[in-house]
Amino acid sequence: MKKIILNSSILIFAATIAFTACKKKSSDPEPASTSTTTGGGTPASGGFTWTPAGGSATVADSAFYYQAYNTIHAYKNGNANHFEINLTALTAATYSISSSNALTYVMGSTYLTASSGQINITASANNKLSGNFNTPLSGGSITSVTGQFVDIPKK
Repeated sequence: MKKIILNSSILIFAATIAFTACKKKSSDPEPASTSTTTGGGTPASGGFTWTPAGGSATVADSAFYYQAYNTIHAYKNGNANHFEINLTALTAATYSISSSNALTYVMGSTYLTASSGQINITASANNKLSGNFNTPLSGGSITSVTGQFVDIPKK
């Protein structure tokens, strides 16, 4: 009797290991990346790219806008490098940097701010925003930055 219980226990244990050790097929597709480039740091099909003076183009890992706050955000490596652009509206227009329209670039613990320059929104439709910017910066070693955003989504 002990032999039957022992054999049954071993069989159940082996079956449990066999079922739990099998690799499961993932039914979730991989999310599409928005950080691909088409040469020169230009977003391939949506995204946010910037180029500091004397530097190379960087494509953000994540970019989006908040309609309620008229704010555009872009991140590279989390909060280590990010842009925050605050505007009076998010309609297609040219916005001059002023006390009402602001651009801040955070690099680690350095906060670079724009005191002049322009932010252009070239398209605002179907919950997507496109445009570009060119502005001098103060507060660090980077003196200016240019960039563009293509079809960044509303959040």
